[in-house]
Amino acid sequence: MEETTLDRDDIAALSSDVRVAILKSLDSRPMTVSELADRLGLARSTIHEHLAVLADADLVTHERARKWRDYALTERGRRILHPGQDHRIIILLGTSLIAVTAGALCVASYLRGFTVQGGSVVREPLLLYAGEVLLGATFVLWYLAVRCRRGISPIPE
Repeated sequence: MEETTLDRDDIAALSSDVRVAILKSLDSRPMTVSELADRLGLARSTIHEHLAVLADADLVTHERARKWRDYALTERGRRILHPGQDHRIIILLGTSLIAVTAGALCVASYLRGFTVQGGSVVREPLLLYAGEVLLGATFVLWYLAVRCRRGISPIPE
């Protein structure tokens, strides 16, 4: 997990309400200057000036796509907007490790079975069902962790 420290330049870049609004707008998807101007109700020249400040602070980046320049958040900008996101990934991966271990133990216990008096082996289907559910939950947790890592909200709003 990488720490994001802010210096004076970063604080100066974030001191404008317009620049914070630009960062929040770019959080959903990359946008052009015109799209940002329409969304925020400001002149394109104003948006361009603010984007230059954010780019100097390494909070946004741009790439030329088609005829226009698409602006997007950098990884650093995303960490500033969502500081607790790395913690969510760790929690999801830790929980998935517990789920996969418990699921594997349940399935192994089912396959091994229980020896009862008389030497016969009895298998409890509930162990198999519980193992399958836990292993399935593991894949769901991994999916959520990948969505968090890509900066997509794990729970649709």
